[in-house]
Amino acid sequence: MRAQKAAFLQMIKSIGRDGMLLFACLLPILCGILFKGGVPLLEEMLCGYFNKKVVLVPYYRLIDIGYSLLAPAMFCFVSAMVVLEERDEGLASYSAITPLGKKGYLLSRLGIPAVCATVLTGLLLLPFSVSRLQMGTIAGLTVSGGGFGLVYALLIIRFSENRLEGMAAAKLASLTMLPAFCPFFIRGGAEYFLWLFPAWWGGAAVARNQPLLGAAGVLCGLAWIWGLGKKRDKAGGSFSSL
Repeated sequence: MRAQKAAFLQMIKSIGRDGMLLFACLLPILCGILFKGGVPLLEEMLCGYFNKKVVLVPYYRLIDIGYSLLAPAMFCFVSAMVVLEERDEGLASYSAITPLGKKGYLLSRLGIPAVCATVLTGLLLLPFSVSRLQMGTIAGLTVSGGGFGLVYALLIIRFSENRLEGMAAAKLASLTMLPAFCPFFIRGGAEYFLWLFPAWWGGAAVARNQPLLGAAGVLCGLAWIWGLGKKRDKAGGSFSSL
């Protein structure tokens, strides 16, 4: 574990030297401050303008769901960018033959950051939730968000060969956030398809007030991780060539 810890700290130093990646890490905090202070102010302005008691309040939970996905997405996006850069420079393959090994490298670049993103998501939701979510609901969003973040990073790595392609892949992979909002609008047979997306389970945990559904999001994410890793190995791609 000492080697994985050293590799993770080395990645943190690399992020600190890259302005774009450092800003991506700080973005969830900045957005949290903006949402917490700006959304209630905007609600007050809209209520006065339209002469209504509430305008945005019914959608506060949707804002919190989106925010719960923003934090793990940004943190895991940064990890994916580091992996793509190191793979392009040949450092990933070199790390695989050191005592760190391929599994240790993946743990330091994806596993540990995903765990950190999960913890930080919960810590950020506590002060910045605009709908004053209960602890159980925050826990459900936190665990499902962690699963989503890891899948998000793997999708970027799976379909990219360098950081430039990774930026484009990140935009497409971000579409997997959308199912999180569907439990509020879609019911019936269409939900069976949405069960395939880790983000859906976090939204369902909030919409149905069943925090344990967030744990199903983790299981769904693990299925995605297994499928992406296995497919990439068979293709002789990045995971197998680390």
